[in-house]
Amino acid sequence: MIKPLIIIASGILLCTLLVIYIIFGKDEENNPDLAYTSPEYTEIAAPIEDEVLPPTETPKDEIHVISLPSVWSVARDMTEFAPGFNKEPIGDELFAYISGVTFPVTFEELIPILNARGINPNDLEEIASQFPNIISDDEEIEITRDELAFLTLLYYDFDGHEQIGEMICNVILADDFLAIFHELYLNKYPLERVRLVEEFGGSDRLAMINNNTTAFNYRKTATGKLSKHALGLAIDINPFYNPYIIYDNKGNITRISPEGSDFFIDRSQDFPHKIDENDLCYRVFKEHGFVWGGDWINEKDYMHFQKLP
Repeated sequence: MIKPLIIIASGILLCTLLVIYIIFGKDEENNPDLAYTSPEYTEIAAPIEDEVLPPTETPKDEIHVISLPSVWSVARDMTEFAPGFNKEPIGDELFAYISGVTFPVTFEELIPILNARGINPNDLEEIASQFPNIISDDEEIEITRDELAFLTLLYYDFDGHEQIGEMICNVILADDFLAIFHELYLNKYPLERVRLVEEFGGSDRLAMINNNTTAFNYRKTATGKLSKHALGLAIDINPFYNPYIIYDNKGNITRISPEGSDFFIDRSQDFPHKIDENDLCYRVFKEHGFVWGGDWINEKDYMHFQKLP
């Protein structure tokens, strides 16, 4: 009698372990977005799974809140705009993370970061692959660390799931961005990704291809001028669905960015995530005094909003 009971108990245990493996054992395979998230979140409150909160009916104090959503956040320096929407200065660890990638530094300034990461300062090929933003003279830089702010915010992804976003922008626009993204969040406006550009190697091209909503990145435009993104005064929203298009003086298209977004050039078509004059994102940014790249004449930058001080 004991032997059959042991066999039955063993079978139950084996089935339980199999179920646990199926549900929890393949997180990376079932969640490819994990590959884009280099720093893990420090969560004070566990996320609510499989529950979508109503956009406007939910009282403020009942909104799901993660008080310290990012490994880069320093609680004592944070200023809360609304639950889950915070701004703070660029901390030391975050500055080290962005230095040489989206924030330009000299090689000499990069040495301590290389040593901390175990990178040989003489391995120029390795350094160039990881740090695309090294300059010869830091007096050339037109933005300072103190002029930038780190934002954390909540948003809904394309699957309708609540996510935590991270962004760097000019301190002058920090409150505008928090107010705008808070309204987009309350209305469940979908954004595929809102991650730091460092997670794409500092590459604007890769960030756009992966449809990442991006603000600060110290880079130049196609014409060689310093981009408004370099000053943290511009943002690109769902860029793959809202491409940047350049025309010649005859109206012929000479450039489309990012590559692969050709289908979304024809703005007379109806498709998801299109920014136009009827779109909530367009209306909210315009209400806050932003200029939209879709209004430009010789080029169209449908993803782009900027505001000058």
